[in-house]
Amino acid sequence: MKNAVLTCFWAVFSVTPSVWAQTDLSLSDAILTAKEKSIAAKLAENIRENKRFIYQTFLADLKPQLSLNASLPTYSRDFLDVRQPDGGVRFISRSQNTAQLGLSLFQDIPLTGGQLSVYSDLTRFDDFEQNFSAYNGSPLSIRYNQPLFAFNPYKWSRTIEKLKLEESRKDYKFQMEDLALQVVALYFNVIDAQEEVKIAQTNLNNNQLIKSIEEKRINLGTTTQEKLLQIEIQVLRAQQALKSAGAAMKTALLNLNILLGTQDQQQFRMMPPTQISFATAVDEAIAQQQALENRPEFLTYQRRKLEADRDLDEARKSRNQASVQAVLGFNGAGERLGDVVNPIKNQQKLNLGINVPIVDWGRNKNRVGIAEANQKVVAYTIEQEENNLRREIINLCGNLQLLEENILLAQKTDNIGIQRYQLALEQYQLGKLSITDLNLALGEKDQAKRTYLNALRQFWEAYFQLRKLTLFDFQSGVKL
Repeated sequence: MKNAVLTCFWAVFSVTPSVWAQTDLSLSDAILTAKEKSIAAKLAENIRENKRFIYQTFLADLKPQLSLNASLPTYSRDFLDVRQPDGGVRFISRSQNTAQLGLSLFQDIPLTGGQLSVYSDLTRFDDFEQNFSAYNGSPLSIRYNQPLFAFNPYKWSRTIEKLKLEESRKDYKFQMEDLALQVVALYFNVIDAQEEVKIAQTNLNNNQLIKSIEEKRINLGTTTQEKLLQIEIQVLRAQQALKSAGAAMKTALLNLNILLGTQDQQQFRMMPPTQISFATAVDEAIAQQQALENRPEFLTYQRRKLEADRDLDEARKSRNQASVQAVLGFNGAGERLGDVVNPIKNQQKLNLGINVPIVDWGRNKNRVGIAEANQKVVAYTIEQEENNLRREIINLCGNLQLLEENILLAQKTDNIGIQRYQLALEQYQLGKLSITDLNLALGEKDQAKRTYLNALRQFWEAYFQLRKLTLFDFQSGVKL
């Protein structure tokens, strides 16, 4: 009788709720799915592409720019007031048209900050009242404009923009690891929720079986009605706990599906990652070196330092401004189109302009002071951020070993809890253990399982946090 009841109990105990027994999903598969399908991954990809287009636009701006400028025929017909010798005014009718066409080639000179341009233009004027036409144009002109002792933005922009591009590439990897860390959290949320459903179902089955046993004992007169009522209350509480656990599991699955980008809301059965092996030892020195090589922040630090130096250079060189402009070319004019080029005439022009403030009430000096102060603020801020990042890496490396040891201890505690509960159940079947002690053993078993799963969660969250900080996969020993 007792063996039959025990066999029946374990048959009920081993029933796995069907609500999650659908598709197996490992943690690595979940992360891969999120990186391929999630909205966050697509957004990060688009941001990276946007940064690449910005850099390509910058490179295009450094290349020669060829443009065609045209003014469509501008026709006007009106009356012009002309003052007469006797002081009167005479209104003369006029009907005129002007058309212009030009071709220009511009090239910025990054080395000097100047601009070279080559252009050709032609203008035609028509006076229909006088039946007169005239042409004016420049077949070829070359202009060069050069600021003197001035701030040259191209000196800085080429290096800064290249850093921004590389920064965006590494930031994309950083965003992917941040996404992986989010997946880890939601993945273990589902694991916890599924375990709570399993615990709640087991507790319900257990209490229902105990209730049936106590009902038989009532008939035999070996127990009291009070104990039976106590068990009935436990059955009702177990039913309520199962419903709550089921609702929590649905919410956890929904959140995971949304993050993974699986719109069909699949039901997954999670497989907790228990195998821990690293191709590269989690060493503080290695982690810091990988962070230095891979993290986008260190490129950001370089860029911010360059930008601060650039701003200081601009403030120092903006006080006195001078430029020289030289024009060399050919032009011509006449009543016929051929007169523009035959006979052709030389065109030369040289202009030197300066702008020196005499009294600015210390404005430029203050601008330099602001730029110098900002440069120091940037340097101190970067140093502080670097120290914070290094400290976080050191702490994570130290915690990982402790968390790995916690997993082993929690696993042993979980196994002991299961064995103890089995023994307690056997003692209860023999009438040598009270319901209270049996429930206590069951609670300790459930808590041991929760502690084990929490130890797994803490370890993998810490590991993926370290991956995010270093952009290095210690399991495979490669850069991300």
